[in-house]
Amino acid sequence: MALDTSRVLRIGVVWRGQVVAERVLQKRTDVTIGSRPDATVTVNPAVYAGFPALIPLAVLHAGGYHVVMPPDPAHTVQLRGGPAGAPGAVKESVVTVKGQRLMPIETYTGGSLTMGEIILMFQFVRGDSVPTITREETVLRIGLVHEDRLLSDQVFHGKAPIVVGADKRHTISLPDVDYKGPPATFTPHHGGATYTVRVPKASNLRLALDGQPMDAADAVKKKIAKEVNGFYEFELPVKARGRAALGPYTLLFQVLRQSITVPTVPRKSLISQFAGPLVADSVWTVSLLIALVLVGSIVGQAMLFQSTTGKFLGKERAEEDNVNTTYEVLVEEKEEPKKEEEKPVVDIMSDSAKKAEEKEIKEEKKKAPAPAEKPQSVGKTIDPEEAKRNAREAIKKNTIAGAFGGASTKLFGQAGEGEEGTVVAKTFGGDGGGEKGEGGPGGGLKLEGGGKGGGTMEKVNSGKAKGFGDREAEATKVKADKEEKKVNISLSSGELGGTGEAKADVAKVISRKNSAVQRCYEAALRDNPEEGGKVKVSFTVGTAGTVTDVSVSGASGGFSECIKNKFMGIRGLPLLAAPQSFNQSYVFTKG
Repeated sequence: MALDTSRVLRIGVVWRGQVVAERVLQKRTDVTIGSRPDATVTVNPAVYAGFPALIPLAVLHAGGYHVVMPPDPAHTVQLRGGPAGAPGAVKESVVTVKGQRLMPIETYTGGSLTMGEIILMFQFVRGDSVPTITREETVLRIGLVHEDRLLSDQVFHGKAPIVVGADKRHTISLPDVDYKGPPATFTPHHGGATYTVRVPKASNLRLALDGQPMDAADAVKKKIAKEVNGFYEFELPVKARGRAALGPYTLLFQVLRQSITVPTVPRKSLISQFAGPLVADSVWTVSLLIALVLVGSIVGQAMLFQSTTGKFLGKERAEEDNVNTTYEVLVEEKEEPKKEEEKPVVDIMSDSAKKAEEKEIKEEKKKAPAPAEKPQSVGKTIDPEEAKRNAREAIKKNTIAGAFGGASTKLFGQAGEGEEGTVVAKTFGGDGGGEKGEGGPGGGLKLEGGGKGGGTMEKVNSGKAKGFGDREAEATKVKADKEEKKVNISLSSGELGGTGEAKADVAKVISRKNSAVQRCYEAALRDNPEEGGKVKVSFTVGTAGTVTDVSVSGASGGFSECIKNKFMGIRGLPLLAAPQSFNQSYVFTKG
């Protein structure tokens, strides 16, 4: 008979005119009513004292519910909502199963069982239509009888051992005032398919295997049971039963197969789990579709922006980076120290004037004390000749000699006796002769004074002309003093450390920063005169041709930050396929 899985059984219990329990069974199983905890529908014994312990109402048989016909003729069963038939027809549909008279009720909508003051009502109601499955399982049924009265009847599903004894921790606890002997133990095997039973020898054991009853002696003789330390041990298979006495209590046990119908939920695939709510709820479906459209439009706008404006902005940034890189390279090249070309100096002094000048310089060197050695600027050694040239340049720029142009730095220089007028006259086209300095063949400037006096120049006792000659010597001395006060700063850079094909190109770009790094050292000396030593700079070159990370060891404070900033500003590095790390060492010294 096909079952209507959308129908569930509703149970109501009326006792002495009062509804004492009501329940809807969500799964199909045997139905019992009573005050025992293992009853399908439990009536609270504390509130309804005197209600029977267990009343069987319905049993699952042949895939459908069957109501249990009461043995007392005074108890009646009434059915409704089914096919009309005479009482005789109802009697003909009754079947006997395991000593119980059962009548199928699946074709009815409900009914009731009246037992004196107790009325058990049942009704099939519409439930959730879900697939069900009926399966059989092996269970252990244990009943406890005291003075011919059934105290308990429980079913165990073979998940853990069952112990019956006087200890309160036992599965079924007996009062210790009535029984103080050893407990009886039931140990499941193979998921409850069989049980190993262990009962005391004084329990008056009786067994029934395959319908053949026997006592303990026969069981031991047939090697069904064995004696172990004052106990009987034996295997209890399916359809076997027995009993044992534990003091005033009689323990009934049986292993049987029980049918149970439970709902099953088939596994759904990922697609069906996702599509199920879409089909079931139209509001949710519309909301999801709108969200997908909005997300798609945002993605489309982003792609469109990238294909148009994004490419344009990328091109602009590339061009700007190219310009910045070119500018940085130009700035770095300008920062590199270049040797100044020495301008040729036209010597207009006569031989006698040169000799007198050299003699005077030698005498001044002998009289002057030896100067203490002082640090000088990087890469330059100030010798006397260079000091003289610097002084002449200062005269050329800052005195009237510069107004006449040309290489006239010796115009008003030192001269020998009687040469002053000659030098000036030769410069302006004359020969300086004549008593009053009249010009010679060149028609140059006429000077007041004779050839021995020399124009407006005045003579001193030492034979040296006053005026710009003294200023030249003073400027030379000031220049030399300034150069002597400078600190001799030395920077030496080691070989670039790191690997990669672009190492040589990176080293070339980094070398252009030496002058900038040296300026960091010069600035650091103003704050800390003791600054110096070896400094190591570790940096990473990214794929865009820029420095992405810099760390400095051997320097601190503003000195370290200055070096970091210089390296972070480097441009024009090669474009790499992946970031690479390099290191550059410097040695800063002074004195």
